[in-house]
Amino acid sequence: MELQFHIDKNSLTHVYRQLVEQITFLIINGSLKTGDRLPSERNLADTLGIARGTVIKAYMELSRSGLLESSRARGCVVVGGPNFEIQGRKEIAVTMISALVDKLAGLRFTGREMKAMIDLAILEREERLGSLAIAAVDCNPETLGMFTRQIGLLSRVGVSTFLLGELSTDPNPARRLGGFDLLLTTTTHRGDLAGLVPSLIAKILPVKVSPSHETVMSLASVKPGQPIGVLCRSGQFLKIVELRLAELRIAGAVEALYSPRPQGALARFVADRRVLIVPPTGREELSREEARTLTEFTQGGGLIVVFDYKIEEGSLLYVEERIRSLLGNRAGEVGPSHGRPSAAGAMDGAEAAR
Repeated sequence: MELQFHIDKNSLTHVYRQLVEQITFLIINGSLKTGDRLPSERNLADTLGIARGTVIKAYMELSRSGLLESSRARGCVVVGGPNFEIQGRKEIAVTMISALVDKLAGLRFTGREMKAMIDLAILEREERLGSLAIAAVDCNPETLGMFTRQIGLLSRVGVSTFLLGELSTDPNPARRLGGFDLLLTTTTHRGDLAGLVPSLIAKILPVKVSPSHETVMSLASVKPGQPIGVLCRSGQFLKIVELRLAELRIAGAVEALYSPRPQGALARFVADRRVLIVPPTGREELSREEARTLTEFTQGGGLIVVFDYKIEEGSLLYVEERIRSLLGNRAGEVGPSHGRPSAAGAMDGAEAAR
């Protein structure tokens, strides 16, 4: 089949990411099916007028997600859906744990001793994490919610959030942010934040974000021309949604309903719409009456799309590395806390008890 891709080289979204999103969209809406072969990296690069390395990077990410499989004999072939990404992470984790258990068994540790050492190592890590302070800065509260959820889930570190607009009106923003070990923001706003707190540039860590696979899957269900409603807390979030809809070539009238909303506003807003896009925390902010309204909306055939952003894999790995580095420095400064034996100490104690 002939595939049609639209690459916007002026977009803030990297070209390889645009390619990943569009191929994912084609897979989940059924245009590309299991067993379908994609163009070779060179042919697709020549067709789109982009570097071959960009296509290779996109294909590699899709392969890691479990959507594609690459081989010299067949090239890149569609093999599955986006849930493979989560399954792949679990499989890697199980393999690593199994290898560790085998090594410890080779050192003649019992299952109970292994569990005690691993539990203690996790406890020590959580205590060190508790001493870290991370701040997230962005122009809209919806993206800040993404930072809170994803970084908190990643490291169990509490994340304090700051709106860029509020910081820009603060006479001394460096004083507000100076006590944090790490300042997270999106690549779009790195320059804005650096301009506000030039003395803290070394603490700023910009990350790339993009819509989650689940969001792209839901958007694939939107039919051309359907009127679209967006629940917002900020105009910036609406602009992000509109940009992504345009990049995915989803046309339709888009209108927004902002929070806080007067009573009955949501029911009137969805009355003549078939698609409603909400931020990840949208359902949590609903009143009981509004929750009933959305239930009736979906029962009547309406589609609710949770527009969730996630930190891209490369950026997430970099965040993990920075957190590990900070923890390593902190551990070197303070050592084991509260007089509790370290995991290594537990191993020594177990060996001595033999």
